Amino acid sequence: MPGQDFMETFSSVAKFTMLRIFLALATYLDFEIHQVDIVAAYLQGDLDEEIYMEVPKGVERFGLGSHYWKLKKALYGLKQAGRQWKKRLHDILTKFNLTCAFADDCLYIKKEAKKIILIILVYVDDMAVAGPNGTHIVSFKLALAENFDITDMEELRFMLRILVTHDCEKQLIYLSQSAYIHQILNRFGMRDAIPVSTPLAIKHNLPTSQLPTSKAEKRAYKGYLDGIHYLSLVGSLLFATQTHPDIQFTVSLVAQFGGNPGVAHLEAAKRILRYLKRTVDFRLVLGKRQNGNFDLVGWTDSNWGQDPDD
Repeated sequence: MPGQDFMETFSSVAKFTMLRIFLALATYLDFEIHQVDIVAAYLQGDLDEEIYMEVPKGVERFGLGSHYWKLKKALYGLKQAGRQWKKRLHDILTKFNLTCAFADDCLYIKKEAKKIILIILVYVDDMAVAGPNGTHIVSFKLALAENFDITDMEELRFMLRILVTHDCEKQLIYLSQSAYIHQILNRFGMRDAIPVSTPLAIKHNLPTSQLPTSKAEKRAYKGYLDGIHYLSLVGSLLFATQTHPDIQFTVSLVAQFGGNPGVAHLEAAKRILRYLKRTVDFRLVLGKRQNGNFDLVGWTDSNWGQDPDD
């Protein structure tokens, strides 16, 4: 209602930490992982209030003069459409005896005889479905199809712009953002930059004394930008940390100067892009060690070499 919750929006997206936990757990349990898309998900939500809309242009003959349409279901563009969709989906999933996780309301688990037989991870209108065999997954898809129009995307390939490769034989999952990294390299004009082997130069620090204070320093920084928006660059790098934990420290370092960055800070952020260019084929691996313990390791088919700058 206006004045109460009209300006509040909500979109049900799983946390990236929960994404990794979901994939790690599915790998550890040797589950199959599939993907399902809900067609026109936001149109499935039930409305709690009376909402009216103006008659759209081109269909005035269905409502002439001062007539308005009363909505029976949520509509794309409504402030509460995402929230109403999540409420409807929650009701359906709990009807299937799935339990919502306390740590993340986008994770649902189903057990039988104290064993996990189904794990569901929701991200807006898509779902990743993991189970010990195809029987449980197919049964869930059929039950879901009785309530919504779905698109069965079968084995999970992409999730939140991350390429997922599942090696069932070795019980390993590889996570890659190579396509995304190439995209941001092009976006910030670093496609032809010289790669480096470390995200931060040796003995490099970024003291506050390097912040631009004078008008001349600020003009020099603006001239060095070359169309790059510092915070956009930092935000893009933050997203890349989902599969590149090796840049987390450096990205958090350059993010501290978003309010008033200088040339040195932009150079440091660009160096991270140069490092990502060198490690673009690195993948985050979820799997088991020989002793059965869970492991997180980095993998690449490229060789380390001498840093041309060091």
